[in-house]
Amino acid sequence: MKKVFFFIILCSTILSACKNDTYRTKPGAHGNAGNILIVMENNLWNSEPGDSIRAIFHQFCRALPRSEYLFTLHQIEREKFIEHNRYHRNIIYTDISPDLSVSQTGITRDKYSRRQLFVNISAQNQKEFVQELSKYKDRLVKLFLDEDRDRYLFHVRNHTNKTVSEMLRNKHEIILQVPRNYTIDENKDNFVWISFETAKYIMGIFIYHYPYTDTSSLDYDYLINMRNKILKENVPGEVPGSYMTTEVKFYPPYLDIIEHNKQKTAYIQGLWRVQGDFMGGPFVNYTKIDHKRNRIVSVEGFVFYPNQEHRDMIRRLDAILYTFDLI
Repeated sequence: MKKVFFFIILCSTILSACKNDTYRTKPGAHGNAGNILIVMENNLWNSEPGDSIRAIFHQFCRALPRSEYLFTLHQIEREKFIEHNRYHRNIIYTDISPDLSVSQTGITRDKYSRRQLFVNISAQNQKEFVQELSKYKDRLVKLFLDEDRDRYLFHVRNHTNKTVSEMLRNKHEIILQVPRNYTIDENKDNFVWISFETAKYIMGIFIYHYPYTDTSSLDYDYLINMRNKILKENVPGEVPGSYMTTEVKFYPPYLDIIEHNKQKTAYIQGLWRVQGDFMGGPFVNYTKIDHKRNRIVSVEGFVFYPNQEHRDMIRRLDAILYTFDLI
């Protein structure tokens, strides 16, 4: 019995080692976040199957100052799916043929390259392809979004600013993994401002907390009002008397109550602006009730990048905020 058990363990170890060796020899996936390579023949791409893919992945993002698609799509025919094209980070490979017996959707990771997501959708004809795609559309959107987030988190966890993260843990009693290129701008008792700035743009993070006094603390109006109050006190604009606030009149923020790290969390996506000046951009916010310390804790990221696209930058900030947890 011991010999059989040892043999099983030995085989498992060998198989695992072979799998790891195979993984290491594969090239790293390439391509930008938010991009998907579609492998589909031109005639299908320009007809109903292509239309159905665009209808799903070319939906507009929420809470951005300009219209941007959920994903950027690049289509090639199957004969061009060779060499470096196989190594793209996100791939939807389509197969529509009467020779197929069933319609199905398969998901494979690291098929041709490391950290690659490969989705294979097959069907007997165009109608069945559209039906198959429609059946899993929401899952596929979430799958690609989550995969891009996890890739960036992999980078963040290997390039964390330990000084900032330890300060947040020790002084503000929260967990947040902040990239190495972010620095502390403000560090008050109940408000922290961290940012990464270049000559062209700013990516900023606020952490703030205040007493938990009301059971409606995760309600829409309460959260927006508290956000505006705290930002008015702590984030002045360049013009005297100006300050950051929330755009609510023309583009009201979106609020979703989600479960994040096993805690009820208010997730807000919206636009910020500067009262008394012409500045603005997108923001994303995670807010939790810290019952242990009887307080509300918010972490949020914002982007200032005038007249440019913001999708990928706000998603990178969202990924950082995704590491937020209470101690």
